[in-house]
Amino acid sequence: MARGRIPLFGGESRWLDRFGAVLALSTISVIGLALVDISGSEEQVTRLARELGSLVAAVIVGATLLIAMRASGIHPRRQRVLDVVVALVIVGYAASVLADVTLGIGSEQRNGISGAIAALSVVAPVIVVLRLVRHRSITTGTLYGAIAAYLLIAVAYFFVFLTVGGWQGRFFTDAAEPSSSYMYFSLTTITTVGYGDLTAQTHLGRLLANSEAVIGQVYLVTFVAMIVGLRAQEWRDRGGRLSPPPDSPEADA
Repeated sequence: MARGRIPLFGGESRWLDRFGAVLALSTISVIGLALVDISGSEEQVTRLARELGSLVAAVIVGATLLIAMRASGIHPRRQRVLDVVVALVIVGYAASVLADVTLGIGSEQRNGISGAIAALSVVAPVIVVLRLVRHRSITTGTLYGAIAAYLLIAVAYFFVFLTVGGWQGRFFTDAAEPSSSYMYFSLTTITTVGYGDLTAQTHLGRLLANSEAVIGQVYLVTFVAMIVGLRAQEWRDRGGRLSPPPDSPEADA
């Protein structure tokens, strides 16, 4: 390692490989963003409720990233930098929400901050995946992490779609869509269901949708292969025997 270079991993904490919390937050994010409109019109939801909902969503994404960093064993110095970045983004978003609610300004600044949140949401599944590929045996944490990363990809694309739609003025059609439609579109795209009721209308939107579909399928193929390969290696190392249950006499031998 080059002198002065800080490795990506190297942190040891009680959160290491505890991806259950990351999976829980990821599930909450998917369900919440699929059910609650955080950017709808005044007729769909009151302004204050919408702004508070968007702030809560930003906080959940930030918390997910912070826990994902600790579960992934990010080096403490890198972790501290990301902690500061997450805190600044959340504080900036909260300030823009307050300015918008009280003074009616801050919506333009929010677009830039939304881009930062989208970038943070992209980081979360990346660091989880980078940690999982370092596993040499299959544990409950491995399974939780693999599922969490898949959900985090959908959440990341939700924020990317929402940000691009805000910058371009539209994403699906000229008619405004609630933010929950973006989560619905992200899930149907990553799973390649493709109902066709919502489609991206801009060139950039279509490119992003295509990339999510490809990444989602490549992820499933590569990680299923990794998990199966690691499990098969464990099976071969035990002489063709499956590992005994933890409470069996054979396990205690």
